[in-house]
Amino acid sequence: MKKILLALVLISSSLALKAQSSMYTIIQGGGNLGFANEGYEGAFNGYSAHFIFGKNFNDQAYLGLGIGNERFKGTYEHLEVGQFDGVIHKYNYDQNLFPIFVDGRLPFGEFNESSKIGILANAGYAPKLSAQYDKGFLFKAGFFYLHETPGKTNWTVSGAYGYQQLTKNIFMKDFQHQHFNISVGLMFK
Repeated sequence: MKKILLALVLISSSLALKAQSSMYTIIQGGGNLGFANEGYEGAFNGYSAHFIFGKNFNDQAYLGLGIGNERFKGTYEHLEVGQFDGVIHKYNYDQNLFPIFVDGRLPFGEFNESSKIGILANAGYAPKLSAQYDKGFLFKAGFFYLHETPGKTNWTVSGAYGYQQLTKNIFMKDFQHQHFNISVGLMFK
C-alpha cells in the first residue's frame, strides 16, 4: 500500500510540475502542538507531512485534494470511579493518521509583489489502514504566507488551529483532540 501511494505521489508531482499555471502542488511538513483533549487531562504532540494537488484560480483562490501522514504521541489521564473513591489512571497514546482532505486557500493581502497572505481551511477524514493508524474526521483553519520566486517554486508557511477526532480510545468516548499546526513547504504552480 505504501509503495502504491508513493508511486501515485511521484507521478502526480511530475505531472504537476509540467502542468500549466492553472494547477498547484504543495509539499509541506510541520509540527503539531496539542493543547486540549475534551474530557481527558493531557494532549498529544507530533508531526505532519502533506502532499496537496489542485486547481489554481488565477492566484485568487486555490482548491485541492490532499493526502498525508500525521503522528500524535502523548499521555492522558482518565478518572476511574470505584465503589468508594476515584482512581486516576495514566495512559499513553502513540498513533499515526493518514488524512485525506480538501484544501482551500484564499489570499486576501499582499506585502509586496512577491509575497501574499491569506486564509486556509482543510476538512476530511483519516481512514484506519492498520493497527498503527487511527481514524476520524479532521478540520484545520488558519493563515498562510506565500513567497513567490521567479521560477515555479514558491515557499509557503502556514499556522492553523486543528481539530482531530481520534477513535482509538480504550474507553467509550472518542478523543476530540485540538492542536496548533505550523507547516513549511514548497508550492509549485
